[in-house]
Amino acid sequence: MKRNAVFFSIGILTALLTVVAGCTTGTTSTLNQTSTSAGRLVINITDAPSAPEIEEVWLTVTKVQVHMAGSEDTEEQEQEQEENSQETQNQNENGGGWIEVGLVGDARFNLLTLQNGLQAKLAMAELDPGKYTQIRMDVSLVEIKVKGDAVLKIAKLPSGTLKFNHPFEIVGGEETELLFDFDVLKSVKVTGNDKYMCKPVIHLTTTKQPQPKGNLEITTPSLPNGEVNKAYTTPALTATGGNGSYTWSLDAGSVLPANLVLDPATGIISGTPITAGVYTFTIKIVDGSTPQKSATKAFSIEIAGSGALQIITTFLPDGTEDAVYAGATLVAVGGSGTYSWELSSATGFPAGLSLSSAGVISGTPTKKGNYSFTVKVTDTTTPTANTDTQVITIRINKAAKP
Repeated sequence: MKRNAVFFSIGILTALLTVVAGCTTGTTSTLNQTSTSAGRLVINITDAPSAPEIEEVWLTVTKVQVHMAGSEDTEEQEQEQEENSQETQNQNENGGGWIEVGLVGDARFNLLTLQNGLQAKLAMAELDPGKYTQIRMDVSLVEIKVKGDAVLKIAKLPSGTLKFNHPFEIVGGEETELLFDFDVLKSVKVTGNDKYMCKPVIHLTTTKQPQPKGNLEITTPSLPNGEVNKAYTTPALTATGGNGSYTWSLDAGSVLPANLVLDPATGIISGTPITAGVYTFTIKIVDGSTPQKSATKAFSIEIAGSGALQIITTFLPDGTEDAVYAGATLVAVGGSGTYSWELSSATGFPAGLSLSSAGVISGTPTKKGNYSFTVKVTDTTTPTANTDTQVITIRINKAAKP
């Protein structure tokens, strides 16, 4: 394989960073100081399949600021504030201004672990209602690993501070979710100069919904599989209901695969597994209400031996009946050569969808419901090909009434 360097568009990093920025917004530099009429901001990040020669893309973020518009702010004034950074470090007379917010969880993350519907929660904060217009993010390091290289290589940034004009609104009693969907495959350019630069293709969606109340429930459907001696990171676990911040832990008697740990603040499981096997454990969540609410859910993941063919994907992003499915690509590791995908059994596969030999699921689902089906992957090892199967889950939501 060619030892090519990757030109990773600065835009992609920029947008990515934008994500993190949005995620960590708060009313003051201390996230706990919020008003009773606050709204909730949740920032999630995901990534489309990457170029096959790229194995890892790591970002390290050191600081995030967001700009809250004041009641008298105009577009002209906001532009002037952006050009005058020293004057915008403090809040203005109208209640707006630049706000530095603390990062939530690990500020270093690998984009390429967030594919095929997997999302990571970058931040969640209670913010004062109002319009937020801009985001700044300080990035200290960008590292890229190309297949065949043993070490990460540094991608040079023209500036360590990334700036974005991205308006969003916080409404009291509502939850605003920002999802940054990166497309590394379209953004990465390969050259022979062994240098790294960047140009982004990113899709941003914003949704609002009432803040979750009532019974606390863990909503993550399943966790990705892993491989011995290969870095493992899950998206942040998700939940609905309850009130206040969530704290994650292993339920009594549960044990993760050796060398993996669960972050109590973010719900991310990470580490480098060292022993193959199928592991079942129970995750517990408690909220910040008085008295506390709690919930548990059992998960099972398979850690394959080093180099063994293994399907990583275990669930797909939701679809909607009678609407074109955005598409998702199944992911496998190990084995040798190229992969060929097929349905192990058509039982349980949503009508209207299809699976290509490249592992892409697309089409227009015709009926709502929760589906489970089994896929099979085969590599090109000779004389005997390797295979693996995996049960995949997907939810097709009911179409909204006109």
